[in-house]
Amino acid sequence: MQPIHDYTALLPVICKARLLNNIPQEHYKDVFTYLEASVYHYEKGEFIQRLGEPLTHSGIVLDGTVEGSFISENFNKINMNHFTTGRSFAEALACVNTTHSPIQLKALTDCTVLLLNLSRILSDAPSDCAYHQTLSTNLISILASQNVFSNLKLRIANQKALRDRILLYLHSLVPDANGFVHVPFTQTALAEFLGVNRSALSRELGLMQDEGLLLIDGKAMQLRADYQISL
Repeated sequence: MQPIHDYTALLPVICKARLLNNIPQEHYKDVFTYLEASVYHYEKGEFIQRLGEPLTHSGIVLDGTVEGSFISENFNKINMNHFTTGRSFAEALACVNTTHSPIQLKALTDCTVLLLNLSRILSDAPSDCAYHQTLSTNLISILASQNVFSNLKLRIANQKALRDRILLYLHSLVPDANGFVHVPFTQTALAEFLGVNRSALSRELGLMQDEGLLLIDGKAMQLRADYQISL
């Protein structure tokens, strides 16, 4: 982990962060000072957050990919999500300054991360920052989206059939103009995300292709138009 003191070149990515919606770029310096912002570079494989350690800051990925995961009661790693450039992570945990993090965050590639102390938004008076209300509104929106995502994960985990888990996940993704959804995971990571065996996932995807239900092109997948979910 190495600090980056000049992040001017990273502003085109920073300005797309949802937390900064409706905040003029010329006021970022004041906002970053208020949120005790810092920018760090992490090498591939380096931990940004370890299990059981205090989690005090949320992060925005400015470059690269970060993996969020936890360890199950059987000591298996469960992949929660991959966070790519422009995405943020750990907002809810950072808001409450959890003393024992239930998740770990690891750099899947060399990456650059902007760390922010979001607990200030909840604990300080609105007068402490000119954009306190805007930050609060943006944070509520982010946390609401995370709640929707958590509900999706819960629904997936409750499906007994592997195919139903695959369908539920694919239907949660927004298709492009050609009807393809783009899975942000490798097949191994997707298996971890769905909570299934990788070999079983590969076999089921192959069956769905053979049955003409699914077209796969790398990480892009397209379900047959009349193959609707009924879970």
